[in-house]
This record gives sequence, C-alpha cells and structure tokens, in this order.
Amino acid sequence: MTKKQYFVNVLLAYNLSKEFTYKIDKYVEIGSIVRVPFRSKKYIGIVTEHLKKPNFQKSKIKEVDSVSNKLLFKSKHLKFLDWVAKYNLIDRGNILKMMLPNSDIFFKELKKKYEINDEMNIKLINLNNEQLKASNYISTKIKEKKYQTVVIDGVPGSGKTEVYFRVIEENLRLNTQVLILFPEVSLTSEFVKRVKNHFGLDPDVWHSKISPSQKKISLDRIINGKAKIIVGARSALFLPFKKLGLMIIDEEHDGSYKQEEKGIYQARDMAVVRASIEKILLLLVSATPSLETSYNILKKKYDKVSLTHKYQQIPFPRVEIVDMKKEKLKKDEWISKTLRVQIEKNIIEKKQVLLFINKRGYAPVIICKACGHKITCKNCSSYLVEHLHSKNLLCHHCGFKLNSFKLECSECKNVDANFIDYGVGIEKVFTEVSRLFPTARTCMFSSDHVKSGSDITKKVKQILNHEYDIIIGTQLITKGYHFPLLTCVGIIDADMTLRGGDMRAAEKTYQLLYQVAGRAGREDANGIVYIQSYYPKNGTILSLKEMDRNKFYKNELNYRKISQLPPVGKMAAIILSGHKKNEVDQSCLQLLKCAPNISDIEIYGPAPAPLSRLKGNFRQRFLIHDKKSRNIQKFITNWIVKYPQNSKVNITVDIDPYNFI
Repeated sequence: MTKKQYFVNVLLAYNLSKEFTYKIDKYVEIGSIVRVPFRSKKYIGIVTEHLKKPNFQKSKIKEVDSVSNKLLFKSKHLKFLDWVAKYNLIDRGNILKMMLPNSDIFFKELKKKYEINDEMNIKLINLNNEQLKASNYISTKIKEKKYQTVVIDGVPGSGKTEVYFRVIEENLRLNTQVLILFPEVSLTSEFVKRVKNHFGLDPDVWHSKISPSQKKISLDRIINGKAKIIVGARSALFLPFKKLGLMIIDEEHDGSYKQEEKGIYQARDMAVVRASIEKILLLLVSATPSLETSYNILKKKYDKVSLTHKYQQIPFPRVEIVDMKKEKLKKDEWISKTLRVQIEKNIIEKKQVLLFINKRGYAPVIICKACGHKITCKNCSSYLVEHLHSKNLLCHHCGFKLNSFKLECSECKNVDANFIDYGVGIEKVFTEVSRLFPTARTCMFSSDHVKSGSDITKKVKQILNHEYDIIIGTQLITKGYHFPLLTCVGIIDADMTLRGGDMRAAEKTYQLLYQVAGRAGREDANGIVYIQSYYPKNGTILSLKEMDRNKFYKNELNYRKISQLPPVGKMAAIILSGHKKNEVDQSCLQLLKCAPNISDIEIYGPAPAPLSRLKGNFRQRFLIHDKKSRNIQKFITNWIVKYPQNSKVNITVDIDPYNFI
C-alpha cells in the first residue's frame, strides 16, 4: 500500500525570503520546525503552508529530513517575523535565524545536564511613596492582560529598577516569562547578581558572550517554559518564548539597541511590535527617554509614570559651565584650573571625583611630523586611535592595529619620522591626572580596561570601598552605578558629540551628559558638576546647566517639527558597498536613474558615506526624507526593484537610521 504524501512550503533559516516546497509522508502542523535539504546542506526551517497540488514535478521535490517535537511556532511568532522583515526590509530567513538561533537544540537531546535554581525567595524592598505609586499603577496594567507600553521616566538614582522588580513579582505570580533587555553585554553580569539576590532564582542570560553550550541550555529552558526571568542584549528579543508575559527595555534611549549590520533594526521599536502582537505589557525605562519615546507619550500612544526624586532624597547637583576659551591651557592640558581646585578639595575631604571623557584610548589622531599625514586604517577611512596601555594604534571599527613602536609613515615612507598625537582620550586624561595629583589613587573605567562582567564587578566594588579617589570613565560609567562618596563630576570636552552633521547630536549629547551629571551627590553633601566647553552659549550646554530636561526636549521636538525630521517625519538610508570604488560609483548612478519622483519625499545623494570605507568596502549613501511619514518601505522597494543589480555591490537599507556613519 502506497503511503500518502503531503506537500508543504518551508521557510528556511537562510538569507532568503521565499519559501520552498518539500514532501513528507505524514501530516505536520503549520509552525512545525523541520530540517530539510537545500542545495548541498541541511537547514532548519518552519512549515508555513500546506499544498494540495505542488507547482513542481513531484519527482523533483525533496523530502523533509526530520520534524522536531520541541516547539511549534505559533501564529503570533510568524506574524512578528513577517512584520520585522517587512518593516526593516530584511530577508525573512534572516529573521528566522535570529528566532531559531541553534538548530541542534530542536533535533538532539541535551547531553549536559544543568542545575539551575528555579526556586523563588523574594526579598522585600522598601519603596518610597513615589516608587510604590508607580509600581502599583503598572501592576494593575499587567493584570489587564493586554498590550500597553508604559514608560518609567525617572531621574538618575530614583530607583527605577526597584520599581520594575516589584512589577516582575506580580508577573511571576501569573506564571509567565519576563524578558529584560540591556543595551550593553557588559552590564548584564552585575544585573544578574541583583536579580538573584532579590528573587532568589538564577535568571537565564542571553547575549553574544555566552558560550554555545550555555546558550543551548538557556534556549531549551526558554522553549519549555522553565526560564522565568531572561536577561539579555537585543538579540534576546527574538527568542521563541513559551509564555512571555512582560518585557522591559532598560536604558531604552541607548543607541546600542540599534543593530547596525547583518540585518539592521531597532530592538526597542521591534519590542513594541512584539508586545502588541503578544498582547502583553512593555516597560521602557530611562532617565533620559529617547525623543521617539517622548513624542509617543505626547501622542498618547504610550503611558508614563514619573519618578522625580532620588531614592535617598539626594539633591540634584549644581552644574557649572567652564568656558575653556578663558582657561588658556598649555599643550596637552585638558583639565581646567577651575576643575583642578575642586578635585584637590575633594581629595582632601576624602570624597571621590569622576572625570568623564567619551573617547577610548590615548589620542584619537596620530600625525606624521614630516609630511602631516594622519595615520588611517588600511580597511576603513577612519583614523587609528593610539592606545598607550596596549602600545597599539587601533581601528575601533574593524579591529586593525599597528604596533606604535614600529610605526612607519605610509605616505612619505620615512622610517625615522616623528609622530605627534592630536586630541584627547581617556588614557591621556589619566596621564595628566597622574602628573597633577601623584598621590591620588586613580583608575580608568572603559571597555578597554574593564573588558568582562567580572572585571566590572571587581572595579565597582573597589570604587565602593573607596580604593580610588579619582575615576576616569567613558560612557560605560554612566550606566546606572551609584557611588555614595562621589560628589564631583568633571566633563572633559563636552562639545565632542556636538560636532559633525548628525541630526541627533544635541539629543545624544544631552542624554549622555545628563546621565553623567546624575552620578554626583550624596546624602550629606550636594554634588557639583563642571562642564568644560568651548561653546558655553550652546543651547544644549545651557540646558544642562539648568538641568531642565523638559525644556530641552520641548525645544528639540520643536526643531524636529519645523524640519519634519524624525520622529515627526521619516528617514531611511540606502548604502551601497563593494571592494571596488568604480563599481560602487557606477551602481549608484544606475540606482539614481531609477529614483521615483514623489512630492514631499526628498532624496539626497549619492554621496560618500561619512565613513566612506569600512572593513575593506567602499561605501556610498542615499538618504531618503519623507516629510509625511508614510510607507517609506514601499517607496524603497519599488525603487530598488527597478535597479539592475550588480552581484559585486551590496545594497543595505537602514530604516530610521540612528548613526549616520
């Protein structure tokens, strides 16, 4: 008796959007995970459709290799996949790869047994009235069991984490899973300890630094519902949760939520979509919400709870602007005389000082004294940054490095050339501090000096134990740490992020420096913040002095409205890249000829991307500005489909660009 054959369409976890037809000798449900032959390999995929009559000759249709019984993709998972792919113009198979990140887990039993504490033992937190009111309000929203986005908008040190911990307690009583996203991998280890200390259980962790074996264990627990609290970076958003009940995006304003390559997307925005499809509550948490989030609050799309006071009633710091044009510093001096006096005073009073400079390394530019050539990366159009502690010149985009002791100028070929450094990085500030305050105990807090979670934990503990008097930090130090002895913050080169043509420059600068300023102050002493600036009358700098965040946001939104820029209007970028510059240039001209002409949609370019060469590829860019904020994806799709594509030139689309590199 001949077995009945079924025919199904399968979407592969592969760089394609189309589905392929396979045959199988048993009925399988839509959403079943299968392994199938494709070309010369086997790939994981999901069944998306049953076919009565295949469009191909039956004898040429390949058979499904195996079917997994571990997980059935639900319709809401498929809906989320399709939405993300369509909005970001990414191949559907690429999204599926993120949702099914390990094929072995679906077809093999785990050999390694894992022992993870899943027993809850919740410690009570004493919340102040403001925190209690916020947590109670959000907890009522969870019980409604429907989609809502609520913003926890709290000043630095107001106890935002404690508020959402109380909300998580409510969610765990409903026996659903909680996902907490962080922008930086390095932040998760400290937070995992806080979770374990409060809830008594081990959270599951998901990010790029987790070993493959640990990822298998976590994925298995997420699929079968044993994982109650999942802490991760942006990629964790796509995991196939069994019963997701709450999502939390901490530091929602952070640019690290934007995936910039291999499928570009904004994790915060995709979290809003997933929450709406799952019909669950999403919490966006920040002391400086993004302008997009603020705009959505104004438009009543998001709800908001506010924490306006620091948890321990610490007063806001006093902010002073130091006009660097009046300071007349000598060569290689970066710390103003005004700030030096305050540092000395703090050391005498046995208090701590934070000096903030958002540049890694020693100097951002190295110049040949003989010919004036600036040393650049061989793969990118970026300058190599001098790193004194590793004795290297390093590219922060591709990782290329040169030994700073064996340096030869590539332009004049002078082996005896002298090189001079230009600009300031964290290591140069450290050198100056060591010279000015030789007896002070000083440390650096950046991704070059605290590379892992354990390094951060150790360094934070040392700072809390007052083993250091002066902390010199980059953006990493702004991520929610509270140092009780820290009363003085000095911001070196506050104008750095205001330079260039980035429309988000003011917003990014304000968010970063506001967060830094929030580190200053303690229970028995007012904090003071010194902002060193060559443009003391700049609107962003003046807003920081007033610490009037609402005023800054109002002004910035008005500017965006007048210019019809995001979040009011819509923007997208099309980047063409390839190994040969002439091929990229030619493709740009061909694409330009196909450009549609629609009123209120402006096309700028082609022009070299600000980083015109990246990782060996030459890059040209088009910017699309839609003043009416319509379906820009449809516009781009209709445009690109007319373009005679060159296999040697890659086209990447960035919807809602964040970094204009």
